[in-house]
Parts: sequence; structure tokens; C-alpha cells
Amino acid sequence: MKGILKNLHRYVLWAVLSAVFWAWIISLITDAPAAKKVILFADLDAMDRDGLSAALEEDLPKHIKFVEPQLFVDAMFEPASVTKGDMFIVTAAQAEEVLRDLMPIDKAAFPGQTFYEADGRAYGILVYDEAAGVRIAAKYFAYEPGGVYYLFFNAKSGHIAPWNDSADDAALRAAKTLLTLK
Repeated sequence: MKGILKNLHRYVLWAVLSAVFWAWIISLITDAPAAKKVILFADLDAMDRDGLSAALEEDLPKHIKFVEPQLFVDAMFEPASVTKGDMFIVTAAQAEEVLRDLMPIDKAAFPGQTFYEADGRAYGILVYDEAAGVRIAAKYFAYEPGGVYYLFFNAKSGHIAPWNDSADDAALRAAKTLLTLK
């Protein structure tokens, strides 16, 4: 028994290293490159990831393997991963801080929507405003009561054609589907 306690720190270290190693292997197997997935970040406390993924994947190009909804807290230990997102659901105040990194929106692509505008250009689409009666995808997102949330697009996304140099419109298709969800 004394030998086990004496070497306990080694056993714990090997257990931790094993867990990290297998988590890395599983992520290699299950993950896809950025060109084959659409990433949606939301600054919320919770969301129905599986249900949202299933709903958004219905009208995507065949080369897209999946939609990956993530909370901003998921990127807490790797903040740079947020820059790899294609779409963001955040408040207007949060968007103002990173407006230079967001893609202006062609309003004609989303008729009948309310937009977040800055400098005479539309940048975001209203998805939640309880006072205005807008509750898009409220079944999937745990919006903060009284909050006003918009959907924004990353200017560096490879899935927002024809708005940038990409040839892929998967994020725009996913956004159009999102805007129809209750």
C-alpha cells in the first residue's frame, strides 16, 4: 500500500496524459477541416446543439459535413478559435467592438428582416428582441430575457459567397434556414 501512495502522482499524471491523448485522437477522427463545416458561435448561456445542427444541415451543399454550433465559453482556452467562426449571434454592443471583422450584408439576400446598421451599411440580422416580438430559433437558443441579439457573418469566412472571394455559400444557406426556425 505504501508503494502505491508513494507513486500516486505518477499514476495520476499518466491518467491525465492518457485522457488528453485520447481526446486529441477522437477530435482528429470526428472533426472536419474548415472548408467542410460551418461554425456558428453564440454568446449565450446554453443552446440545443444537436437539434440546431440537424435543423441547419438540411439545405447545405454536399461537401459540407456538418454545422458546428458553439458557445463563446467553448473557446475560453483558445480565443483564436472564435476567428474561425462563420456566423456569430451576439448583441449589438459586442458587435461594435469587432465591426471591422464582420461582413456587410446585402439586404436583398434577406428580405423582410430587420438589420443592425453602422456607417450606412447593414452588418447583422435581428434574431431576438422580446420587446419587438422577434424570437427566431428561441427553441434552440437560451437568449437572455431583455437582450437584443443579431446574426453576423465573419468577413474571413469561406462560406459567404458571393460576398467575398469564396465560391461557397453554405453559411448564407444555413443563415436563411436559421431565420425560418421558431
